Parts: sequence; C-alpha cells; structure tokens
Amino acid sequence: MLESYCREQGFLVYDYYVDDGYSGLNFNRPGFERMLNDIDNGRVNLVITKDLSRLGRDYIQTGYYTEVYFSRKHVRYIALNDRFDSMRDDNDIAPFKNILNDMYAKDLSRKVKAAKRQRAKNGYYISAQAPYGYKPNPHNRNQLIVDVEASKVVRKIFALALSGYGAVKIDNALKAERIINPSAYKAKNGDTRFSRYNDNQNPNKVYEWCYATIQIILQDRVYTGDMVNHKCEIVNYKTKERQTLPKEQYIIVPNTHEPLVSREDFEQVQMLIKSRPSPSVYETENLFRGVLVCSECGHSLSMAHRRDKRTYYRCMHHYRHPGECLHTHAIFYDDLYKAVLERIRATAKLLQDDEAFYRLVEERSGLNTSDRQLATERDKLKRRQQELSTLLFKLFEDHAAGLISDENYVASQTDTSPNKQKSKRKLLCLMQSWRNRQIIKPTLNNYVKPSQTI
Repeated sequence: MLESYCREQGFLVYDYYVDDGYSGLNFNRPGFERMLNDIDNGRVNLVITKDLSRLGRDYIQTGYYTEVYFSRKHVRYIALNDRFDSMRDDNDIAPFKNILNDMYAKDLSRKVKAAKRQRAKNGYYISAQAPYGYKPNPHNRNQLIVDVEASKVVRKIFALALSGYGAVKIDNALKAERIINPSAYKAKNGDTRFSRYNDNQNPNKVYEWCYATIQIILQDRVYTGDMVNHKCEIVNYKTKERQTLPKEQYIIVPNTHEPLVSREDFEQVQMLIKSRPSPSVYETENLFRGVLVCSECGHSLSMAHRRDKRTYYRCMHHYRHPGECLHTHAIFYDDLYKAVLERIRATAKLLQDDEAFYRLVEERSGLNTSDRQLATERDKLKRRQQELSTLLFKLFEDHAAGLISDENYVASQTDTSPNKQKSKRKLLCLMQSWRNRQIIKPTLNNYVKPSQTI
C-alpha cells in the first residue's frame, strides 16, 4: 500500500524501516532508531506509515515526534489511513487518535496480564526459562519434565544441605568436583542467552558457582513438584519494569510435575536455613555500608557476625574467589568504630584552632604558601592585562573619533626609551603620510565598532 502511494505521488523511496515483533510503546526499536539516524544525517525528508499507531502507541512520545521532532528536522510525515499529513493544518484530531492508540495498548496489556494469571492458576509453566533440574515437555510446553543430568546436581545440593552444609560450603564442594554451573549447563545445551559461557578463554569459568544460586535452589518450592508462578509483575505497561512480589502473592499449584526432593526433606532444609544465625537478629547498625573496600581486590567489605555475637567486616570476594583475593582482610566493628571516632574527635579539636586547621588543609591539599602567592600574583597579572586591553581599545576609539591628536595617541603607545622614541617618530611620519593620501580618515562616521554588523 505504501509503495503504491509513493509511486502515485512520485516519491523516491530511500529505505524501509521495519520493527516486527516490537511493541509500539517501545521507541528503542532498531528500525526506528536507524530511521532517526538517517533523518539526522539528512538522508530522509519524508516518513510514511500506514497509520499513527505504526509510528508508536505512547501518545506522549508519538506526539513529540509528529509535532516537534519532524518539524524541527524539516521532515514531512504522512499516516495514510488516519489521513494525517504534517503539511496540512487540519490535523487537530491526531492527538486524540494517539490517546486512543495508547488506551488500546493499555487494554491489551490488561488482557494479556489477566490471561497469564489464569494460566498460572491452572498450574501451567509460563516462565521464560525452566528451573535448573527441569526442562519443558517437548509435547506440551506448559508442563515441566525432569532433566536427568541436572536433577542429579539438584538432589546432591539438597543432600549436602541436609548433612549440615551451608551455601558457601556447598558452593566449594561443587567447585571441587568440577560440576558446571546452571548457566554453563544451559549454554552447553544450546541456550543462546548464556552463550558467553562457551568462551574458551577462561575454561574454569563454567565451574564457578555462586552461593546465592545455591540459596535460591534450596528455597525454591518447585523442586517439591509444585508450580510456583506470579513471583513478579510489571508495574507499568509502558516502562516494563518488574516488581518482585511478596511470597503471600505467589500463585502456587501443588503436584503439577515430578518432584526432585520430598516435602519432608524440603521442610527440613528450610528449618536448617532458619536456624542459622542471620544478620537481621543483631542490632548492630551497618554504619560503614559501601564505604569499606578490600585493600587487595578492591571489593566492598560485608558485615558478618561471629557466634559470640561480635560484629566484623570481611571480604566476601575472598570466599567466592580465593585465587583472586588471598586474605579476608577482616576488622572488628568495635575497633573500626573506635578508630573513626578518635579521628573525628581529633579533627574537631583542630577546628577550634584556626591556624592548625589551615595548616592541616594545606598539607592534605598539597598547596604550600609560595604556591598560593604565585597563584594570587598570576590572577592579579591577568586582571591587569584585561584592564590594559580595555584601555587601549578605548584609546583607539577616541583617536579614531578625532578626540585626541596623533602625537598624544602615539605618546600613549610608547615610553621614553631611545628605541621607543625612534619608533614614535617613525609611527608619526607614517600616520601623516596616510592622512595626506586620505587612506585613513579618523572621523566618527567612518569608524565601525566591533559590535556593529559590517
């Protein structure tokens, strides 16, 4: 349809811009961005779409492009079915059509969300990727079946947890047995979303587990045979930002697939996790959060608690990657608090003595007295130079207007030294010669100020 219209109107088609599979609420579409780039480079002066919704469905952004951007870039925009043409003045209905297109997208989002919620209530598998240990049934994509190879690792993780291992110890045990992590396993089975693990430059990367992954597996009810959905939802249909929901709002349907662990073992693991000391039971305020870093690897230090309830900071990167950080670099919270408090009190004392405080600032800033004097003298010379430039320009204006004689003007430009006196006489002779030949006429009418347009 668009090609036929271009042939009828005699328009030369420069290129086609297609964004199949992208929402009209999204303006970061590759075809749309390529079109904007061609417009910015002056290659396109006319844009044609089937209707306004093909340009976009967000009425604010679409209105910006139709009313501001295209006009600023001198680009004509035509929406055929909506009879919109930016060269005409009868486009008053266009903003209302943009609002209707936006409302359609909102209504469609509401319907899709309701349909997904109903599928979750039916116990269907609706997530983007299957949990580690399962895979989608090739005959029914809404059902999970056991992944034999990965399920062995999941059962091993729960067995180690039942024997008293924590997440960090399980992490180290899996690394020692050189079991590849879930992401590397999915990349091995052809999942392109984790193709970075197919890089052979770091072969040990596939064996690096994270204790957080272990914690997620140990607390996921899906391994008991229950389908757990609606863990998060999109807050706004335009921004597509996801919000994690509390467990009370999860949609859980029991006995939808084969379990990997029994319910009794799963509950026992949850009891063991809850029985371990948690930082939340301690009342120590984390005053130095995000401030302390490891002097060896540069990672932030994390707060931890000993069995005697003493709080300390340590480098968790050492536990996760002992080959990269060889020491914990731990320090007790009380000792750190005392050291910082002493430094604050010492600085407060210096504030009472102005001279001592200024000396401290000079030492820390690396700026001594001589440097300050030189900087001050330099600023004075710059100001004086600006003043002299202003005076010379005013002097030239007065001379050009005939307010001062040639002798006085030349005298103001030279001093009394012999060489300067010789230059003065030479300059006077030149000026008199120019006057006789009427090359220079220092009258106010012939003088043009720099601020005037010539």
